[in-house]
Formats: sequence, C-alpha cells, structure tokens
Amino acid sequence: MRRSYKEMERRFKVYVYGEGEPPMAHDGPCKNIYSIEGRFIQEMENGAERLRTSDGERAHVYFMPFSVTWMVKYLYKPKLHPYDLTPLRQYVADYVKLISLRYPFWNRTNGADHFFVACHDW
Repeated sequence: MRRSYKEMERRFKVYVYGEGEPPMAHDGPCKNIYSIEGRFIQEMENGAERLRTSDGERAHVYFMPFSVTWMVKYLYKPKLHPYDLTPLRQYVADYVKLISLRYPFWNRTNGADHFFVACHDW
C-alpha cells in the first residue's frame, strides 16, 4: 500500500488555474469550521510541489481554486433574497466559461477531470 501511494505521489499531477482574484479565488478560510477548504487551497497554491504541475498537458486533474465559503459570505444574501443561489451559480458559471475559453482542458472532458473543494452542504 505504501509503495502505491509513493508511486501516486510521483506520477499524479494537478494543474491549478491562475484565474480569479482573492478573496473569492486563491484564498479560503483557515480559522473556522470550514478551514479545511482554505487549507487545501493554500496547500495547492503554495505547498504541493510534488503534486502540482504548471503544464496542463501533464495534469491528471484540474483544480479550480475558488472558495465556496467566501462565495457564500460575499455573494449569498439570504436577508434580501431568501434561497436565491443565483449569484453563486453565476460565479461558478462565469469561472467555467473563462477557463473553457482560455484553455483546452475543460473542453476535452466537459469538465469531468476538474474539481473544487467545498467543506459544507452547499
């Protein structure tokens, strides 16, 4: 088991998109109940050299580094529009549109090899 994990660490590559601006992208909470989201984003941005690649052609998966926690904090307005998730959906749709127009990776699999992290029930 340990050998296969080491082999995965050696071979498996993640491409992290550079699009987006903090705080919504490339940042996340690190001191609340959803902190694993922020820690994961920070690790992929700054610490996962063994897994990360800057060559999208070598990647096995593609990370979209936006924070669902910050999206909820800054975009979701339940007092004004209860249960209206349109701003959150629009942010994700705009992000996907941007990367699908700039890069070939989304279009090869229709996003099946792309992911983001959300550590709550949204």
